Amino acid sequence: MIQEYQTQSTLNPNIWDGEQLKPKLREKFLKIAKAFADFLLPIIDIPVQDVTLTGSNANYNWTTKSDIDLHILINYKDIKAYDANSALVREYLMAKKSIWNNNYPLMFKGMQIELYAQDVNEPHTSTGVYSIMNKKWIKKPSSDIVSVEDDAIDKKALPYEYEIDKMKQGDVNLSGRINRLKNKLKRMRQAGLSAEGEYSIENLAFKKLRNSGHLEKLSNLAKSEMMQRLQVEGHDKASKSLANHITGKLKLNNSEWKVIMKQLNGVEHPQGQWKFPNQCTMIPSNNITMKNVGYPVLGIDDTGCKKVMQPHKNYTYPGTKVFEIPMTNKFHMLLKQLNNYIKGSNHEK
Repeated sequence: MIQEYQTQSTLNPNIWDGEQLKPKLREKFLKIAKAFADFLLPIIDIPVQDVTLTGSNANYNWTTKSDIDLHILINYKDIKAYDANSALVREYLMAKKSIWNNNYPLMFKGMQIELYAQDVNEPHTSTGVYSIMNKKWIKKPSSDIVSVEDDAIDKKALPYEYEIDKMKQGDVNLSGRINRLKNKLKRMRQAGLSAEGEYSIENLAFKKLRNSGHLEKLSNLAKSEMMQRLQVEGHDKASKSLANHITGKLKLNNSEWKVIMKQLNGVEHPQGQWKFPNQCTMIPSNNITMKNVGYPVLGIDDTGCKKVMQPHKNYTYPGTKVFEIPMTNKFHMLLKQLNNYIKGSNHEK
């Protein structure tokens, strides 16, 4: 299905001189694309065939909030693993794109720069595609109408679907990721409504996410994360008990450990943070490895021994089991309370 709209009379003057990309901006976009390609393809080593600008900012349906969509074009079939498992290759590239856009939220004049690795074998569905490498239009847009295909709506929604599907309770900095994604969705929809109204790609992509249940999932994750952060009473009781245990006021027995585990939604498992990242875990061993754990963890054993364990190092405790608290934003309040109670106990001595 194709929708048609009336549009603006010129291309975005912040990006274009008439119908040509501004030279300094072209150089900047190419540098960004190279950095993205280096990040994306460190072990694949295949050539980038082109870098293109597409979407609303390569068309007459732009707004001041439209994304700047930069695509690096590669031949997926040149990737050795593609023939054996094309789905895995696409999953890898989508995951790398997600990590890049989360770690490097690049902006130009209030517009977010979004990068995407496009297969050269994919058809161009956008009505405006400009080759940045070759300084020429591949598909020149019309200032009279813009045609939008359903495939373009699907492609606009796909990165958001992927991002939401990959989120789960207990992820590191989940609250920050949720807020960034909600802000991106808000900007995307506002940009579409301002430019083309109800039937813009952006608004239709937003509706697709709503109809598929992805927006509801995002909302539920946000609510669960907020509930976790507001569990002050349980955290307060747990931090008092742990502080008394550490300072020697009261050694915790098995039933008391179970209460703390329940208060903090802890899990007992020998793989600890590997199996349950960013959750409180109890390890039934005194030998702890922090290999492949990307954040520090506070470890407290059953004798009261306390250590801050750093990523990629190994630790041995005098006791027989170790309770782990990730030192992340999720447990900031708990760790602050624990530290205050320990200081208070030391002053009393």
